[in-house]
Order: sequence, then C-alpha cells, then structure tokens
Amino acid sequence: MGISNRAAYMSTLVKDKLSGGRTPLTVVLNITSRCTLKCGYCYGQYFQSKEKDFTTKELMGLIDELGKMGTRSITLGGGEPLTRNDIGQIIARIKANGIECGFNTNGTLIPLKIKELKQADMICVSIDGSEKINDANRGKGSFKRIVTGIDVALEAGIKTHINSVITRHSCKIEAIDWIVEFAKQKGIQAEFNFLFQQAEGKKDSDRFMAENKELRKAARRIIEHKKKGAPILFSQKVYQLVADWPDHKRRIYLREKPKFKYIPCAAGRFMMFIDADGRVYPCVQLIDIFPALDFRKVGLKKAWENCANFPCYACYFPCFNEFSSIANFDLEIISAQILSTIRGH
Repeated sequence: MGISNRAAYMSTLVKDKLSGGRTPLTVVLNITSRCTLKCGYCYGQYFQSKEKDFTTKELMGLIDELGKMGTRSITLGGGEPLTRNDIGQIIARIKANGIECGFNTNGTLIPLKIKELKQADMICVSIDGSEKINDANRGKGSFKRIVTGIDVALEAGIKTHINSVITRHSCKIEAIDWIVEFAKQKGIQAEFNFLFQQAEGKKDSDRFMAENKELRKAARRIIEHKKKGAPILFSQKVYQLVADWPDHKRRIYLREKPKFKYIPCAAGRFMMFIDADGRVYPCVQLIDIFPALDFRKVGLKKAWENCANFPCYACYFPCFNEFSSIANFDLEIISAQILSTIRGH
C-alpha cells in the first residue's frame, strides 16, 4: 500500500474508532468460481462449483459502490481470477476509483494475462513448497506452472510475493525452509497461512490438516526465520499466536470470549469478504457459518450492515490477525508496516 493510500486508510480508522463507525477499508472479492487447479484443501471447492460468474456490469457497479463506501484496498480472488476475460477492465475500474488492487492467483495463467496484471499494485502467488510437497497439495504438475508464472511476473516488473498454506504435507521444517530459501533466491517476500477446517459438508480439507504439535513446530520455525531477518510477511506476533493457540481444530471463537491472550477481530467492521456467489461475509472463515446476504438481492449496504452481527472474537489466521492488529492500533505492527512501505515492500 502506497504512503498516501496508507495515510487515508489510517485516517479513516481513527475516525471510525472515535465515532463507532464501520468502513469496509479492506475487501477480498472473489470474482469467479472457475479454477485451473484442484487443490485438495480448497475451502470453497470452486472446481466443483456450478455458480455463474458475476457479469462485467455487476462488478463495475460493485466496485464503484465500494469506492463510495470508502474502501481503500481490494484483493481479487476466486477460483482463479485470471480465468475472466474482462480481468483488465476489472483492475482498471478498481484503480479508477482510487483503490489499491491486489491479486491472489495460483500463477498458472500469469503468462497469458501478463499485460492485464501489470495494472495491479501487487500479486500474491500460492506455492506450498518443493515440487513434491506442492503437488501433493495442489495437484500433479502444478509446481512447474506456478514457478513459471512467478518468473514471468518478476521479469515484467510486477510486485510479487508468495503464499504458502501450512498442511500436513507442508508443515515440515524442510518445507518451510524451502519456501524461505525460494523467496530469498527470487528476491521476494513470503507469507505463511495455516489451513483451517471447513464448515459441515465441506470436509475434504480435514485429511490435509496437520496435528497441533506439528502446527506449533511450524510456527516456531517461521519465527526463527523472522528473527534472522528472512523475507517473511506479517509480524512475529501473529505467528506466535499460532504457536500458542490451545487447539487448532477450534480455529475460531464464536460468541465465547477466549480465556487466553488473543488479537481482537476487526472483520465485519473494517474488513469485508464477497464470495463468488454474491454473499457478503465479515471474513472468509465464516463461509456457510455466518448467515450472509447476497448483495445482488438486498443491495451492498444492507449486506454490509448484516456483517455487524458478527459473533466471532478471534482466530489464529496470520493475515487476518495482522490486519486486526493494525485496526486495533498496535503501534509495533503499524510502525513495521510504515517502514515496509518506505522500503517499497
């Protein structure tokens, strides 16, 4: 996030904190349910979805309305967002509204859509480890396509970082070390996120879940690398929360305040997640748990107001806790974010 955009972001946070307001500063927008991979742990199982994509007109209107609501950052996801033929128009509309555009991609279509991607502020490419480990999670043959996509993006000068999902395959010390070394070699940053169990009826991810002790060991290894200055996104604090979490099978605390130290959740107040079926959630972890409303049926304002009825206190997901720490004015993390912006990361 650029300096001017970050300043506007923090200004809105302060105003809303003082007034009790709610602004969807950060929005994750899934623009398609189509995907080029069949990741075994996919929370949305999009490769099985029969949902029709948003029309271009629907997305243009949605982006304009988010701009009017004060959104400062939109991260496009899916499915695989690069499957859309109008992706260039979508990115351009986001930028025209003065909103920063991020991108989550599996990397496989980057070579075909490199011209369109150059408009984005940054892209995040998912890769879970060496070829053996990655393909165990994401499907045979995916590793080579992903690495090619990363290389093409970097050659084009696109700001790129990688995301690794920690599963029973990728929680091993050697897998984490591989990701860190890969990031160093490419001159980019890496983020680590931890697989969460899905709602009833979508339990395919359970067989990919690592045990508590393995997840704690993985989190501690990430912290070790952070202390040595490795190019890892997010603060040591959010990874420490993963290491200290009592039971990773209980990923969220709904309606019950935790009896241990946690980072209060800011989703539903400053963060919005819009799934490819039009339903609006406080965050992605509440798919099929939270009674989300379809913005196409009730309007975006009402769907967002519904997110105020958010009963969740905390989770151990690093990217959300980094955001919540900023929303809760954690000066240590805010300072680190500002320094990262100045350095151009």
